[in-house]
Amino acid sequence: MRTFFLSSIAGVALVTGGGLAAAPMEKDMDRGYVIAMGARGPESRPTLQERRSVATVDLSSDQKTRLHAILVGGNLHSIDHANFALSVETRIPRIQTIYDVPQSIVDIVPQYRGFDYIVSNKNLLIVDPSTRGIVYVFSD
Repeated sequence: MRTFFLSSIAGVALVTGGGLAAAPMEKDMDRGYVIAMGARGPESRPTLQERRSVATVDLSSDQKTRLHAILVGGNLHSIDHANFALSVETRIPRIQTIYDVPQSIVDIVPQYRGFDYIVSNKNLLIVDPSTRGIVYVFSD
């Protein structure tokens, strides 16, 4: 009886979306995508305005120099061969891991807070975590 009861509760929880693997869903209205909110939560996800400002950010020569130093320092997650175009608006495939922009880069370009990144072929790709679209490419 006890086993049946626990199985019934687990079944109901999974059917209603209350299972452990279930993640809350949110509709990204400006893009029309449904995304699963992970550890970031909605408050740290870039807004449409933030995504647009990153795409149009004009880096100073000092910012470029400091980003270049971080990029060649080799402490960033990098891939050797990208199976996607290294250009703005390209979507990075789900199979490719992307990472939170580190604080060292956010200190240089605060607009990158809340975004993801990956380095490929000496290019720093800033990625919108909700769409996995590249919003900025910094070339070495």
